[in-house]
Amino acid sequence: MTIESTRGPSAWSRFWILAVLLVVGAGCSGSSKGQSHPTTVPRGGSTVPTTPATQPAESRVVVVPSYIDATGKTDDTKALQQFIDNVSNGRTVKFHRNGRYRVEGTLKVGNRRNLTFDGQNATIFATKRGARDRVQWWVKRGSNIVFRNIKVRGAHPNGGTSEGAYVRKLETQHGFKLEGVSGVELDHVEVTDVYGDFVYITRDLARKNPSQNVWIHDSTFRRNGRQGIAIVAATNVIIEHNRIDHTRRSTVDLEPNAPDWKISNVFILDNSVGKGRLLFVASHGQGPVDNVVIEGNQLQGHDLTIDAMAPSKQRRSNWVIKNNVSDTTTHHRPMRFFGIDGLLVSNNTQRVSNKEPGVVLTDDCGTRVAGNEFGAGGVSQSGPHCAAALAVPKVPDINGRGEATTTTTQPTGPTGHPPTTRPGVTPRGKGTSNGGWFALAVAATVLAAALLFFLARRRLSRRADHQ
Repeated sequence: MTIESTRGPSAWSRFWILAVLLVVGAGCSGSSKGQSHPTTVPRGGSTVPTTPATQPAESRVVVVPSYIDATGKTDDTKALQQFIDNVSNGRTVKFHRNGRYRVEGTLKVGNRRNLTFDGQNATIFATKRGARDRVQWWVKRGSNIVFRNIKVRGAHPNGGTSEGAYVRKLETQHGFKLEGVSGVELDHVEVTDVYGDFVYITRDLARKNPSQNVWIHDSTFRRNGRQGIAIVAATNVIIEHNRIDHTRRSTVDLEPNAPDWKISNVFILDNSVGKGRLLFVASHGQGPVDNVVIEGNQLQGHDLTIDAMAPSKQRRSNWVIKNNVSDTTTHHRPMRFFGIDGLLVSNNTQRVSNKEPGVVLTDDCGTRVAGNEFGAGGVSQSGPHCAAALAVPKVPDINGRGEATTTTTQPTGPTGHPPTTRPGVTPRGKGTSNGGWFALAVAATVLAAALLFFLARRRLSRRADHQ
């Protein structure tokens, strides 16, 4: 006998519906947290497992306003400066894609924090010679400032290796001047045709604080009137995976301007170096220059020339030069070191002719020269034989280096080497999150309880029907 119920849904029916809704909700939660995000690009250098971490929310992105000319017809110096001054800390400034901003003066970023300038391949350029101290970008003090995918072009019509490329009256017109900063990244930038240095790194002249934690990578520097990258007072500087070409003087210059100006922890890694008029790395100056690693650089048409000389009555320490390769044959000694405690020169390639030595050592202690290919060149050593421990410098932990990063434009690495990569970095936002899995587990438990409840009620109902 069948009894038809006229009551609404029973308690277990409502329980069943609730369980189904929980499963659906949990599935949506898990899938939404696992959806794809903007492309993540792991970055970095050669020795340690790239910039400030994740892409900011759109509300934190500020676009350069349309009233600022992006065609290059008018001088934008004043308008861009007023705009930058009014942007809050913690923002990303986006230039118009492939825009052209004529800047005949200096753009200053003073005492700011957590600012990113995303050029989107825009160019900041000058057409006039300008004053001696004009700098395209001058960053003073502040922390965590990033320049990404932006081009800088000076007004030098004859930058490069010629005699006339150096103009004394304009030698301080740099592409970037970093003064007393704490955390600056130059990522996929391009600097060309400046009268001074591509990048000049110094201390805060008023507070006397050196710059620190500067990361220059995956960028292109070409044609200038003085040094390539000049450091006069800084610690923790990484220069890696860049293309540096047609430099009037030295490619990298480590030169303290006074006895109390210090340079320490400089890493020159895996760069592609083209023509330059003078040395690859020069290190004279008046203060200490310690903890320097020059490794994995490829030089085309440029001798592997390194000259390090401590000032009188001072010594420098912990220099490592290894695995660098030049494709030239030089007719004079390529490397010379004076007054270094702890020096390793190994596995470098530089052909030397005319029976010139490959390395000249003068008053150096704790030196090891091995595994190099100098052709007929050997090692010339003078001064007393003395011992000194080599403390191999460790690559500093700079903000963003080794993290997965979202990029707003597709980067194009400098010619001659791939963009910086870091192994072992898992991009965020893929797969189901822990919260999604937890919700699914709870829903499964509820479903199992509902099913057991349903079976029990059904068994009781059948027994009642048979009584």
